[in-house]
Amino acid sequence: MRTSAIAVANYFIDLAKKENVNIYQFGLIKRVYVTHGFCLAVFDRSALDPNYDVVEAWKNGPVIPSVYHSFKHNRNNPIIEKSVIAEIGNKTFDFITPELNDTDVQEVAGAVWKRYLNMNDFELIKLLHRKGTPWGLCYQEGKNEIIPDLYTKTYYKKLLNHERIRQGY
Repeated sequence: MRTSAIAVANYFIDLAKKENVNIYQFGLIKRVYVTHGFCLAVFDRSALDPNYDVVEAWKNGPVIPSVYHSFKHNRNNPIIEKSVIAEIGNKTFDFITPELNDTDVQEVAGAVWKRYLNMNDFELIKLLHRKGTPWGLCYQEGKNEIIPDLYTKTYYKKLLNHERIRQGY
């Protein structure tokens, strides 16, 4: 199975459990999006499955609907269980737990986890609402507009270049 937003989300749930840290719906969604952005910038490929995953500009920032719908039942409670999905094959129907097996995406997700570990959900929302962000370019009140990968890739490449300059690389 190729990498999907649910597999990335499940990876973050594993990281939260490992470090005994609570992770909530908004923070999970935002971290999956940021991982997607850095994967586009670093590897020129998405951390999402285009057959199932899309990024949309919602009121509270970039949202991947598949992640939102998989975890919305948690509401404002910490997420403690990974998501499962139905996999339909030729005369088969199974429930599987998507796992993140791509080591490149794991590395990026790990870096995102460390970088944003001390930010709460609302700080992440504020961060992704800044002027010039992909969300800021696409958001229209009352609509869930798609955020093109090109916008996300360009934004995260700029972030990486800024960080390199700041660190003297």
